[in-house]
This record gives sequence, structure tokens and C-alpha cells, in this order.
Amino acid sequence: MKTSKLFFNISIYLIGFVSALTFNSFGSNNPKVGYKLSQEINLKNPAEEMLVWVYFSDKGPNSRQMMSNPKIFLTKESIERRMKRVKKGEIIHESDLPVNNEYIREITDIGIKIKQKSRWFNAVSCYASKSQIENIIQKDFVKNTELVEKYQRNDKVTSEFYDNDVFTSLQPDNINIEDYGLSLAQDTIINIIPVHETGIRGHGVLIASFDAGFDNLQHPCFTRMVSNGLRTYDFVNGDTIVADGQGRLGQGFHGTLTLSLVAGYAPGFLISPAFDAKYILAKTENTQSETPLEEDNWIAAAEWADSLGADIITCSLGYTTFNPPFGKYSYTWESMDGNTARITKAADLAVSKGIIVVISSGNAGFNVSHNTLSAPADGDSVITVGSVNLNQEWSTFSSVGPTVDGRIKPDVMAVGRFNYCARFGSGNTGYSSGSFGTSLACPMVAGVCGLILSANPNLSPMEVRDILRSTADNKSNPNNKMGWGIVNADAAVEKAKQVNNFIAEDFRLQQNFPNPFNPSTTFRFDLKKDANISISVYDVSGRLISKVIDNAFYSSGSKQFRYNFINSGISSGVYFYSLIANGVLIDSKKMVLVY
Repeated sequence: MKTSKLFFNISIYLIGFVSALTFNSFGSNNPKVGYKLSQEINLKNPAEEMLVWVYFSDKGPNSRQMMSNPKIFLTKESIERRMKRVKKGEIIHESDLPVNNEYIREITDIGIKIKQKSRWFNAVSCYASKSQIENIIQKDFVKNTELVEKYQRNDKVTSEFYDNDVFTSLQPDNINIEDYGLSLAQDTIINIIPVHETGIRGHGVLIASFDAGFDNLQHPCFTRMVSNGLRTYDFVNGDTIVADGQGRLGQGFHGTLTLSLVAGYAPGFLISPAFDAKYILAKTENTQSETPLEEDNWIAAAEWADSLGADIITCSLGYTTFNPPFGKYSYTWESMDGNTARITKAADLAVSKGIIVVISSGNAGFNVSHNTLSAPADGDSVITVGSVNLNQEWSTFSSVGPTVDGRIKPDVMAVGRFNYCARFGSGNTGYSSGSFGTSLACPMVAGVCGLILSANPNLSPMEVRDILRSTADNKSNPNNKMGWGIVNADAAVEKAKQVNNFIAEDFRLQQNFPNPFNPSTTFRFDLKKDANISISVYDVSGRLISKVIDNAFYSSGSKQFRYNFINSGISSGVYFYSLIANGVLIDSKKMVLVY
């Protein structure tokens, strides 16, 4: 009898000890289990899967050797961008190394399914059960685990769209070469037209647009963009289709609107700032309320854009709260400190790798006691964009700073109410004037950044941000409603040409003579140093007409070159010619051919 009682007591002790071990493995004191995961996991059934981050302790035994040969793991385009734009810090960083394949293999052998890989955070996101997570954290190379956070878009403003135009287009003081149609008002407010008339339209820049899909890429305003070459990827459905479709998660009307305001080109209707840039499109958000954006989609898209050599990321999606049942983990205004949300950390990491990141501030308006920003607009390196109306007044829905650590936000402003944009819906060819909050202001500023990089491709992201701030209309009195003010593209481009002793100071393009001419004219330029020179001629739509000089070597001094257009096949009209020195656009001027 005593023996049975002793055995019973020992059994109860062992059961309790094992139970305690199981609880402690997921307890708040376990360094390998994040707080949110530890709170959630003990509420789950053993077989119920969760979407979690698994962070690794290092990049594997060959990481030091790989760092000495970055061409193994970075594309030529990504390396070239960093060489031009990373002015401080390391051009190549350990975060650029891929996640170790052997670590991933050991994780997948447990039976889990990988969703995304993140080299920047040295992690994978995966679907795993409670028992699988318990096995994962036993691995020596696993640093820690945490829930993948799910967000709802912070988009409180009510969308308004009108097939009939609700405003009268501004009338130009003089005749523009391009017909901007009813987009003239929003373009004039940010002063992009003088920049376009010098021939700077975003050429040579690669812009990545992140959104909830793009449902109408057949729209005529995207014809030029598509013809320039387009890359796409859907991080929600896991393929290259970013349009809507039966059985596909998410709807892409929001992306159609925002994309048209940075890339649109349809003379007589809509001309947007950077219509001559190249584009890559990422679908990062599932708009269905039960499955909102997951942070791993956004981070994966940022790393994809980096790998393709993107110069700019524009994203009009801002996030603060998690969808139920994750509301208890929601960020608050106190989280907007630039160092809490992983999406914010990823956006700042992208900037450190030479990518300009442009983000809408959010649509929560003004609060007298605290900021109303949404992640990743709180990032200390991103360009955060607020909204004004067509009267250039602060939009009441436009989110405000300061960040919790005291920084002014937004940085700059553009029109975000009653913008003229492409009509969404597959097959629609019309246009709408609409309001969708700071979502519509963000891409216009991203387009201005494209113009700045066309003028000076060597600028770092922080230099571009500072140029935008220093040339905006509230620069003398920045505040948390208007930031540094409404951007001025023309002033920003002119300032960009003078930054960092840019090579434009060594070269000067003069006006051709005679002008107007028929059929020949002389091109004149001054060189302070030897260079490989090109002079190219374009029509008003930006189509290359002729290469007057094609990458020919010239020694320093004043030069001139006579060119006869009699056999060129071009008609009377206005044209642009551009001087390119050592592969960099120096300046562009207008000329007129009259037969």
C-alpha cells in the first residue's frame, strides 16, 4: 500500500514537472519565444497552425567568405545603386546575405510550410503548430520566434469618385508643350511642368509600387509604362499576376488609382510626374477583411525591389491596428517611434541600402494630444507625405505628427483630394476625379523623387529628402500638419543639380544655333574635363528621334557639332535635346524645326 502511494505521488510529480516544462518553453521568460507568441500559443489546440517568424542566430558558417564576393548574392543593379547612393555606412551588409539553406531545410524537415524568407531580418515566416514550434526552438541556430503581425489599413477617409469632373482645370499662363488635360491642376501645384519641359520625365529611374493589386493595367494611361518594360509579383497569391481574378485574394482598384498618379501618361487627359520611368509592381495586401496585410508580405516585397535595383519605393498603405482576434496586440500612437513596427524597420533598412521610400502619412486627421500616424510613416528615414486640397490647404483627414521620439511628420505635402486619375475596374478607359486620402498624395511625391534622380542619379535617399524639404513652401516654419510644405519639383530639381559637386558643374549645354532652324543646326557644349559625350534628340512625348553624338570621347574645352536633319524623316515641330556626360544626364533644352 505504501509502495502504491509512493508510485502515485511520483507519477503526479512527473506529470506536473513535464507540464511545467511545456508551459515554460512557451512562457514569457523563454528568450526564444516572443511575447505575443507566448500569449497566443497556450490558447491554441496542439494541431492548430499559426503564422510565425523564426529568426536565426547567424547566416551560416560561410557568411564571412560570401561577404567578400557580393556578386554571389546581390544583383548587378542592386550593387550599382548602392555604389551611387549609400554615402555613409556599409554598401554591403551581412543583412544582404541569404538565409542559410541548411537552417531552412532543418526547419522544413519538422513538417512546417515556409511562407516568406527575409534575408534582412535573417528569418522565415512559416505556418507551424504548437508542437512544431516546440521542436523549432530546440534548434541551436534558432534565435527566437514571434507571431507574424497582421494589420488593417488605416484608411478612415471615405472614398469619393466622380465620373464627371468636379473641378475646373487650372489654365496655364502660356501654352504647354504637353496637354495635361484635367491633371493640370494637381501637376501645377507641385510645379512639375517646367521640369517636364526641360526633358526630365523620370528616365533612367526604377520605381517600385506596393499596393493591394492593380486591377486595370490595360488602361490607356499605362500604355507607355508597360511598353518601357514591367515586372510584377503578387506576394499574397504567390505568382506574377497583380490583377483581380476569380478565386484570387484581394482587390486591386486602389493600386490602379495610385499608380496612375505617378506613372500615368495620356496627353489630353492625365500626365503624371515620372511617366518615363520604369516600374515594378508588388501586390502586398489582401483587402479581404478577414485576412489583412501580413508584415512578411511587405518585407518580402521590399527585398524583392532591392534585388531588382529599384531606386524608389512608393507605398500608399499605412497600418496601425491588427484585425480581430489580434486587436489586443495593436499598435497605438505610442508605437509610432520609428523603431517598433517591423514594417517601419524594413522601410528604414531599404533606405540604408540606397532606396528612396515614400509613404503616405495616414488618414486619421488631427488629434490634439498625440500623433495619428500609421506605420511605416513613422520611419526616421522615409519620406512621409500628407495631403492638401486643390486650394493648397491641409486636408482634414491627413495624419499628423510628431513621432513619439519628437520628429516632425509629415515631411512634405501634395494634392490628395479630388485628384484626376485613371478609372479603376478592368477594361475601363475613362478617368475620375476622386478622393482617397493621403494615398493619392504619396505617388505624386514619389514621382517628383523620380525627376530628382533623373537630374542627379548620385543623390542618396537622405539627400533627396532634404532637397524636398528645403525647397517646399513651408520650409521656414515646418510643423506637424504641413511638414516642410508642398513640394516644388522645379526648385528641387534645380537644387539637385548642384548637390555634392555633381558632375553637371563640369559640363554645360548651350542653346543650339540657329533656333528655330531648317534643316541643320549647331549643338554647343563646354567641358571642364575630358568625358564620353552623347547628345540625343527626343520628341515631345519623350520618344528618341536621333543620336546626334553617340558616346564619343571629347577632351576638355568648348565644343560644337553641326547636324543636318534633312534625312531624319522628322516633321516640323518642337523637340528636346539632352547632353549626357559619362552616362549621366546633364541638361536638356528645347529646339524648333521649321520646314
